[in-house]
Amino acid sequence: METAEKRVMIASSSQRKRKRRKIRRIIRKRRRRNEKLVTAPSSLPNDVIEEIFLRLPVKALIRLKSLSKQWRVVIESLSFAERHLKIAEQYRLVHPKVMVITDEKETGWTLRPDTDIGFRTFCLESGSVLSFSLINFPQGFFNCTFVSENCDGLFCIHSPQSHSVYVVNPATRWLRQLPPSRFQISMHKFYPTREDWRFMDSLFHLAFVKAAAGYKLVWLYNCENYNADASFPSEGVTKCEVFDFRANTWRYLSCTPSYRIFYNQKPAYANGSVYWLTEPYNARIEVVAFDIQTETFRLLPNIILAIADSDPNHIDMCSLDNHLCMSKREHVTMIQDIWRLKPSEDTWEKIFSIDLISCHSPRTEIRDMFEWSQKDMVEPSTPVAVCKNKKILLSHRCSRGLNPSLAISFKWKMMCEE
Repeated sequence: METAEKRVMIASSSQRKRKRRKIRRIIRKRRRRNEKLVTAPSSLPNDVIEEIFLRLPVKALIRLKSLSKQWRVVIESLSFAERHLKIAEQYRLVHPKVMVITDEKETGWTLRPDTDIGFRTFCLESGSVLSFSLINFPQGFFNCTFVSENCDGLFCIHSPQSHSVYVVNPATRWLRQLPPSRFQISMHKFYPTREDWRFMDSLFHLAFVKAAAGYKLVWLYNCENYNADASFPSEGVTKCEVFDFRANTWRYLSCTPSYRIFYNQKPAYANGSVYWLTEPYNARIEVVAFDIQTETFRLLPNIILAIADSDPNHIDMCSLDNHLCMSKREHVTMIQDIWRLKPSEDTWEKIFSIDLISCHSPRTEIRDMFEWSQKDMVEPSTPVAVCKNKKILLSHRCSRGLNPSLAISFKWKMMCEE
């Protein structure tokens, strides 16, 4: 009996040993297979590997960083990032894309109001959705969200009704929360009611720009009782705050424009400067320019007479291909003319004349449900991007989207007067 028990114990122990040896062989095979996958590309020259990486999307590069230390060093280098960005910009000129930022949920995603924001990337030529990312912002926006223009794929999202200020990269889902500006702090000391917010003509838009020393946030606004700051008393009519990303602080600029800024127009960034429209002064509007390198303000020397003598509500300002553009829609003819400022800042040229009535303009399926050419007979539409196949993406102030690109693209008739 004892002999039989011993034989059973020896057999079971040998079986366990065989199983362990089998498991070890499987593990060694998997390791060798993984090592081959990682080390095989090393047979290519480093410059060839880098050229391949330069043409890959950001999400693919993030995955590749975890496969090889050498690849990680290459991808995280500053020179590689600059070259990758330059190639992406060249590709964007030929195949333009549009980032649509919205608080509406995508199918299959659960959206938490006021903290979740969706980022959709569209191909302007085909109208197809290329990607969608849903990003959660820990601090809410009190259902009042403002989004800056794109700056190297980054966006600044903030709310004047809370202390929320974020910089986000939708491609990598990276985000950074910034300290609140003096403007936001002063507004909350004023304790505005919901009715106060509705009728407040403050400038809630800020500019997100890139300078030689790094990125900057520029917030120019009019001096009012509700944004007074005892630590920085100002006798002027405007204040300007600049955020320093290295110091992680906001700072005031001592010299600001002596013209009140028109509140209902987003700043435009082009050719190294940020531009704002002013309120009418002596029945004339001006354009204030801010040099991001020297941090000085100036007035544009020449403005088109048809624009300078108009109500700022009838004018729109934007940036197309790194050029400042201004447009005006005629009330009767529904023709919208668009002018472009030359880099010398002394001459304007008319580049487009769009007949909005003759455009194919079905009702949009974005929650506004407005007739494109008849929603507003005065305010112009903002050109967001232009395609080579004679398509244009226009947005409207009544689209109520978080980003100006919340609009539809359609074929259009134009006269090119270049």
